[in-house]
This record gives sequence, C-alpha cells and structure tokens, in this order.
Amino acid sequence: MFLTAANLVHYLTARGFVSPCDVVDGQFSVIEAGQHNRNFKVLSGARGGIFVKQIQAIDRLAQSSLLKEAQVYRLAQKFPEWAASMPVLLDYDQTRHSLIFELISDSQNLREYYYQQNTFPNSLAGLLAEALSCYHRLSFDVNALDATIPDLQKKIPWIFTYYKKSYFPPKSLSVGAVQFAELLRSKPALTEHLDRLFETWRFETLIHADLKWDNCLIYHDAGQPKLKVIDWELVEFGDRRWDVASVFQAYLSHSIMRHYRDQSQKREQLLQHTVDSMPMMFASIDTFWRAYCDGMQLAVQDRPLHLLQCLEFSAVRMLCTAFESLHGAAEVSQHAQALVELSQQILDAPAQAAVNLFGFAEEN
Repeated sequence: MFLTAANLVHYLTARGFVSPCDVVDGQFSVIEAGQHNRNFKVLSGARGGIFVKQIQAIDRLAQSSLLKEAQVYRLAQKFPEWAASMPVLLDYDQTRHSLIFELISDSQNLREYYYQQNTFPNSLAGLLAEALSCYHRLSFDVNALDATIPDLQKKIPWIFTYYKKSYFPPKSLSVGAVQFAELLRSKPALTEHLDRLFETWRFETLIHADLKWDNCLIYHDAGQPKLKVIDWELVEFGDRRWDVASVFQAYLSHSIMRHYRDQSQKREQLLQHTVDSMPMMFASIDTFWRAYCDGMQLAVQDRPLHLLQCLEFSAVRMLCTAFESLHGAAEVSQHAQALVELSQQILDAPAQAAVNLFGFAEEN
C-alpha cells in the first residue's frame, strides 16, 4: 500500500511514468522529501523528473484532503492563469492515495530562499501577489463547486475560537499547545478581537487556506524568476483576506521563526530583533500589497480599509504559527509568546502597526 524508495520504481513503471531504460541509464535516482506526507523526488535523466506525494496514514481526513487537492488541480485547468501558478498534476491514484506532479527542477521554497539570502526582492513579492490575485478574482457558483469538489469546506478557521474549544484529539497535543489555549484565555482584550473578527468572515471564493512561504516554490525559466503555489489540500471556500493575511504574517514572523527551536532567546529579544529587521522587508511588503490590489482591480479609495482588515487577519493567522511552533513542546515557548504579543499589538492598533511594523505610509 505505502510507497517506499524500494517499491516506487515498480509503481511508477506500472503507471507509465518510468521505463526500465530510465533506471539502467545511470541517471535515475529517488530522493525522499517527506514532511507531513510521503514525498519523493524522482529524477530520470533526459526525461526530467516527477514528484510523488502520498498520505502518511490511512484515515478519512487524509484521504479526503488528497482527493480535494486533486479536484482543485483539475478545476484550475479551466483557468489558464491560475493553472500557470501551480505545478502540473500528472496523475491521481485513488487506490494508493497518491498524486504525481511534474517536478519543478532547481526550485526552493520562499522560506529557504529568504533565510539563505536574507534579501527580499520586489520581483518575488510581485510574483506572489500575481499568483494570489489570479485565483482570488475568480467567481464560482457555490453549487457547482460542491459538485466539483464535494469535500470543500466552508468554515471559519479554528484559531478564532481555539480559546473556547479545542478541535484536536486530546492526546495529539503537546503540553505547550494545551497551555497555548490557556495563554489566549488569559488575554481578554485579545479574545474580544477574535470574537469581533469571527463575525466579519466572508464566504466569497476559493482560498488556499494554508498559504505560507513553505508552500511557494521559486525557480528560473529562461533566466526569469517564476513562482508556483503548492499544497492545495486545505483549500476552502472562504475569505480572500485570509490568504493575504498569511503573507503579511509570514514577513512579520520571519525573524522569530528563523530559530524557533533556540530556547536561549527571550521574548523581549525576539520582539526587538523583529522591529530591527522589518525595515529590510518594507519595500517587498509594499510591492506585494500594491501588486495584489492592482491584480484585484481594487479601487484606490478602498485600499486603506482593506489593508487594515488584512493586517488584523494577519494577527490571527500569526496565532496559528505560534500554535504550530509548539508541536512537541513541553511549554509555551518564548517564540510563541512573542508572536502572541505581536498579534495583540496589531489588533489593538492596526493603523499604527501598518506604519511601524509593516512600513506602510500613513495615507495607506
């Protein structure tokens, strides 16, 4: 049932993606690239390469998510601009619960790139904005979507109400993750903001719902940088602002999450380092926002309010990042505490945060 480096060749040969000649020509190799799934990069010389993704365990949620991802890729083929911002899906095997993609050679995700280069080119920000706007501006009939993607979710992200109720099996959470809910409950002003923003959620179009730099691959084609958005398994019918907010929070949490396993740093140090490092990202953030608004054809007079709404959502999305960082943690880390404090700062004064934390001019 489950694919391994040992049985992958037979599987791919049976499905017509590998031939015996590929294996014996000396240029064939299999590289395990698993994280949350069983992932493999398969290189086969002149034939290029493919990327294989299979679920880790047989459970209903994992099976549903993979099927939903396959359905989204098929839907995107009806919209060439959207499809161009995604990898090419070659095959979906419902029996093996696996997806096969065309491999994007010599690519790396944005998180890896930014950590290695410590520069934030405006060109990459523009590409990401273009990718988001090309699917955010699409209009879908909800009933038709339900028929195309039967398991498509229409729900508000769990983080808005996590302080009230846990949506995870008790034994699946670390002590730190459990304590995180207690930390949120200890901040009534923060939970009031969560309740307020919960009521503003819109169900308007398809959103990626798990947008982060890890899910954005960059590569070069004919010397020009290109970007693909990957991992669509959590796609939902929801609020466009959530995807935009996810990008904003990726910038703000960048320095804190860079060494989130280093427990020697204190919350105050992490916050100060964030404030000190943000100016090098200001131009990139501004480019992303302007390009996104242009792509969405958002009226100039509507942009300031929309920006503040997206920044408020970014504060909520950053709480997700804090929670995710506590996987396996014995307590709430200094890094998670710093992210919560930044979230509170944004929600208490979004206009001030727009200027001081994100570098927008006051007129924006």
